[in-house]
Amino acid sequence: MVDTTLKIGEFVVYEPMTAFTDYIITIIAIIYFKKLSADNEVIKNWRLFFLFIGLSTLLGGTSHGLFPIHDGWQYKSFWLPMQIFNGFAVYFAQKATLISVLKDSKNYNTWKASYMIQLVAYLVVLMIVQKYIITIIDNAIGLIPIMILHLSAKKKEEHYNYIGYGIMVSFITAIVHGLKFSLHAYFNYNDIAHIFIIISLTVMFLGLKKRTIS
Repeated sequence: MVDTTLKIGEFVVYEPMTAFTDYIITIIAIIYFKKLSADNEVIKNWRLFFLFIGLSTLLGGTSHGLFPIHDGWQYKSFWLPMQIFNGFAVYFAQKATLISVLKDSKNYNTWKASYMIQLVAYLVVLMIVQKYIITIIDNAIGLIPIMILHLSAKKKEEHYNYIGYGIMVSFITAIVHGLKFSLHAYFNYNDIAHIFIIISLTVMFLGLKKRTIS
């Protein structure tokens, strides 16, 4: 494995490109959060989705940059809040879906209860197991139904396809991680995955922006 450590005087960055691309996601997510007007409950929840994604990647970039070994309480003090913020991002995406796509569903209350149960179960299991696989499972359980619901909705608003396809793009990251596909030591599978996350968030934002304008 090639050592990509970057030294700036006494300051050491252990995974500079991964940290950098995480911070780019943070900046973009916060920009999207600020640019969406909070004039209704659906957009308010999608804004919170972007905000918590941004907070999660801010901590993710810091954990990649500061710690050569991904273990110990110092690393976990960044890593665990990162995963917690990610869980809340999924929850707010679910809430936005509940009051838009699912607002007239006969199973509305069941969906609503399942979202809260999933969030609580995720947080409890995460704290016990403390493995990234728990976050991957939570993302899959939370986001795949959101993608399907938006793409298959009978009464479809213009932004629904953007949400569905945006989430679809985000799952390319799982393929990249699974294959460990890297172009260079300084642009590895983590960095490539981050590019697809940026594309995913941008597609979703463009759809939501259309909704606020309409």
